[in-house]
Amino acid sequence: MMTAAIANESMLVIYLPGAGNGAPNLTVLRSGANDDTCFETVYYPGWQRYVREGFTPEALIDELATEIAARVPRGPIHILGLSVGGHFGYAAALRLQAMGREIGGFCALDSFMIEDAAPGEGWQGRALAEALELLRNGRFIAFSEFLRSRFWRALLRLANNRLPQLVRRFSSASGRFSVTKLDPILEAEVSMRLLMREAAPWLGTLDQNPATLNVPAVLIRTAHTAGDDDAWRRRCPRLEVREVTGHHHSLFEPENVGSLRNAFISATRQWT
Repeated sequence: MMTAAIANESMLVIYLPGAGNGAPNLTVLRSGANDDTCFETVYYPGWQRYVREGFTPEALIDELATEIAARVPRGPIHILGLSVGGHFGYAAALRLQAMGREIGGFCALDSFMIEDAAPGEGWQGRALAEALELLRNGRFIAFSEFLRSRFWRALLRLANNRLPQLVRRFSSASGRFSVTKLDPILEAEVSMRLLMREAAPWLGTLDQNPATLNVPAVLIRTAHTAGDDDAWRRRCPRLEVREVTGHHHSLFEPENVGSLRNAFISATRQWT
């Protein structure tokens, strides 16, 4: 575990990724050459952790909070979470406050409400739109990877509740042979599926009686997730909402990143 050294004049933002556990180029959120804001990603543990006995979403939040506290050993903590990372960031911020740490700012990035691990309504249309967008932009390698991810995702969904047992059996039988050697995209999909299978029902319980995170908070979202603003306001009473262009999968694409950058800079000016 590596602890970041924080300069007095700079701000460190801890980034929690979406369920796919990837990180975009976050430096595009800086205002310019003189902006020395630093971003560090805290990644999730992966499928090996999710199939162990005793894994729970609460345990994951404890681990994330501990890691964040180690990355920022003193001073206020700033958290940016994309998609499910926004929900994990909210829960980790509450845990950090309970540990006596100050949360200087929290930002959820297109974090729509999640109640179960099933595909959201209209997922076929969104998948088709994403595929066509990749083809229009001539991103043929990304298109190939997209097709592979959706193929594996469809197969994994067929396993349903048997997936953890199947993964354990494969891991035990294969010894040191990893699914990574079959296809790294398969490993990413297995990790994502197992994580959401455990986390999604738990996330739905957070809003039954939401705990208040009374800190400077912002929800940066696309127009497609506007229906969840009120739920976020119940969690974060000091919430600002900023709408940006694009779709969930294209926030960091060149045509949308300017809108995202402006929203992030404007909304986080009050962070200290």
